[in-house]
Amino acid sequence: MYQTETSAKKIRNIIGEPFEWCEVPAGEFLFGTMQTRLTIPDFAIAKYPTTYSQYQVFVDAPDGLGNARWWEGFSQDESDLRDQEWKIDNHPRERVNWYDALGFCRWLSWKLGGGYEIEDVNSWLIRLPSEFEWEKAARGTDGRIYPYGNEFDETRSNTFESGVAKTTDVMTYSQGVSPYGVFDMSGNLWEWCFSSLNNPRLDPMNEEIKSDVIRCLRGGSFSLKRTESRVDSRYGNRPSVARSSFGFRIMRPL
Repeated sequence: MYQTETSAKKIRNIIGEPFEWCEVPAGEFLFGTMQTRLTIPDFAIAKYPTTYSQYQVFVDAPDGLGNARWWEGFSQDESDLRDQEWKIDNHPRERVNWYDALGFCRWLSWKLGGGYEIEDVNSWLIRLPSEFEWEKAARGTDGRIYPYGNEFDETRSNTFESGVAKTTDVMTYSQGVSPYGVFDMSGNLWEWCFSSLNNPRLDPMNEEIKSDVIRCLRGGSFSLKRTESRVDSRYGNRPSVARSSFGFRIMRPL
């Protein structure tokens, strides 16, 4: 716990508030609509999606988004920065594609003293969660349908039914957190995962991240109904695609 808190403090010093880690213990959980029993190691995941202001630190930093090293090895060799739909500090960063999200992870890992080379993802201190890690963080071990339980509640997440029709502050839905205390795992924005959509690997170190295959997004968004915002709902898109309903959050192995 001490190491996790220390890491969170260092990250806040770099990208600002709000930032906390939620620890997810190793062990078995129920995955997907078929509720397959899987086991993954422990990890920590960001309590909130990466916000507009936090990503903007990366955009503005002299060693940040404009540095070619964060795009080395990708099919996309530089950021395709898109203008935001909602430029509000504590709203989630949107219109980022998969490469941009991983570029942010590589930069932040390096800032924390970790690796960033494509050939050695195991040395990264920060990356995107695999879809297996994402789903366990969202639903816990009991196979629930939404982060907060099995019955949909429009007051606990930002979905179509909420009627907001745009992103919301990442700290808004405290009554909709997952069993590990993670916010916004249902609605607000689809979140990019490390995994490919059609051939996700249980061990993320086996993912081929140099490939431009379709990547997985999870969690639904403000514009989608309850069925797409279930924790077992899957979606995917080309890693080069950025939309106002796409965002991300980070994780760290423990």
